[in-house]
Amino acid sequence: MRFLVLSYVALLWIVASLVSRGQGFWPFAAGIVALGATLLAFRRGRRRPLYALYLCALIAAVLGLAFEAVLHVAPSVLSGHVANVAYTGYHWQRGGIYSLDDHLGPVMRPGVRRTMYWAGHWWEHDANADGYRGPAVARADAVFLGDSMVYGHGVGPDDTLPARFSARTGVAVANLGQQGTCQIQSWLRLERLGLRLRPGVVFASSHFTDVGEATQWYPPAELERFLLSPLDTPYVPLAREAYRPRPPWDPVSLWARRLSLPFRSGGVGGALARALLERGPGLGSGTAGGWRAPSPAEIGAPFTAVLPGASPEDALGWRVHVRAIRQIRRLCDGAGARLVLFDLGYPRGFSQAVEALAAELGVEYNPAGRLALERALAAQPVYLVDDGHWTREGNDIVATVLARSLSER
Repeated sequence: MRFLVLSYVALLWIVASLVSRGQGFWPFAAGIVALGATLLAFRRGRRRPLYALYLCALIAAVLGLAFEAVLHVAPSVLSGHVANVAYTGYHWQRGGIYSLDDHLGPVMRPGVRRTMYWAGHWWEHDANADGYRGPAVARADAVFLGDSMVYGHGVGPDDTLPARFSARTGVAVANLGQQGTCQIQSWLRLERLGLRLRPGVVFASSHFTDVGEATQWYPPAELERFLLSPLDTPYVPLAREAYRPRPPWDPVSLWARRLSLPFRSGGVGGALARALLERGPGLGSGTAGGWRAPSPAEIGAPFTAVLPGASPEDALGWRVHVRAIRQIRRLCDGAGARLVLFDLGYPRGFSQAVEALAAELGVEYNPAGRLALERALAAQPVYLVDDGHWTREGNDIVATVLARSLSER
């Protein structure tokens, strides 16, 4: 009997991990309740419910593990959003590359290496002991801030923008980029990780998604407190509740972060349900819904956040963007480091707004992103297929132009 119960619990652990990466606690708890009910029946002489429950768990585990094996042997069986969720490491559950922080939201876990996937592209993620991608350095001549363009989404560790910059210039760099971040998070990463590296220059990438991501990660009330606080003693906003650490006793979080097995199958159920409900890219769609090389309309689009009549959310996001870059400049001034702003080169309205901000702050603007865009329009492979992140060649182009900031000084 003891062996039966223990093996059932082990099978239930596997099944619950296969069912859901983040919510597997609930099927596990339901299975334990079912076990308790069948044990009561067993004591009353009814053995069949316990054996039936065990058999169901065994069949579910075998079928689930078979499906898991398929996802490893033939990952192309999934595509679109479902494949992104199944194979990605961009999460803070077991097997993901993130943990959660009260002020930063997701932060890269130190010392994590794993294979990543998005939109048909596979690459190796490598976070060093200090929690950023690439080799850990005691001192960095150049520190890079930004989102996935700087992190190196879709490319290997030697092909990221900071790595290509280091290869071209021979200087030590620190890649503090992280996927999906806004300028508040870049400011805090510079303060926590970058300043101790005593950089001579800080390259800060602005992305048009930063505006929306500020309000995605932080509640409006927290952003307003940040904007109203003094520049020399800024208020550090709290991330939204969903992106902050849960108490150690929270069973759902404990399961997701510590107890769940890191199966690819654990992300399939929820992703497939959302793909069907939203009629978005899913199984066999042929596209993952990622970025693509920008169209002429996207390139020429105005930047509405700075125009009269902008939505309150967009206007707030831009104000936060500007204020966070001011904080980055304050840190650079205090550390004796030069600040260089750059962007993707499009939409033109946003790129012009970033250049104007650099002039207002009295810092350097580098047009590297604009040159990369020109090369892409001339049919060079600057962007990943079905995904608008820079390829190794794109990162080389941007790194070459950024390197002029060193040679000119």
